[in-house]
Amino acid sequence: MASEIEICNMALSRIGNSRFINSLSEKSKEAEQCNLHYGHCRDTVLSDFPWNFASKRVALADTNNPPPDWKFAYSYPTDCLKAIAIIQSGQKYPQPNNAIQFIVGSDVSGTGKLIYCDQPQAWLQYVASVTDVNMFDSLFIDALAWRLAGELARPLASNAGIGSEAFQMYTMAIASAGAHSLDESSEPNDYMDPFTEARIS
Repeated sequence: MASEIEICNMALSRIGNSRFINSLSEKSKEAEQCNLHYGHCRDTVLSDFPWNFASKRVALADTNNPPPDWKFAYSYPTDCLKAIAIIQSGQKYPQPNNAIQFIVGSDVSGTGKLIYCDQPQAWLQYVASVTDVNMFDSLFIDALAWRLAGELARPLASNAGIGSEAFQMYTMAIASAGAHSLDESSEPNDYMDPFTEARIS
């Protein structure tokens, strides 16, 4: 699998920059920009699609301190980038025809996130933060390289239109991942997560 440096160099090549980097900490404009944007782009790409390698389902921890308009307030998982769906205890998948409503808000002190819903013993399906490049599949690497290329284009590319083209290619890469995801799951035929449904509709 590709390393962080290889992904950055892939992005640089996609904007026509032949000055590749060997380290994110080296003294070059390319390394400086890659170091600035890589982490943000990685988390953005993770959040834009429910990648199988980043999907988690966990039992939520009840804070026992719900607000008046919700029955339960659950702690937000520390590695959660995007909450997808609330699942009833004992069920494998969200029920598409009976989705459980929830919102994400802050705690009383305003220093942490909570998940509010009316479901007891709730489980959460979510996209987790993944930093280990060995977990990334080829579709994610392709999408990340295009997203990063879009961010690098403004400070590093000679052609201003390259950035727009990179973002268009990123959108196409996400759509391709959505189609591939449907072929890599044995979930019920009538179930489709909200991300995939939005991407292919």
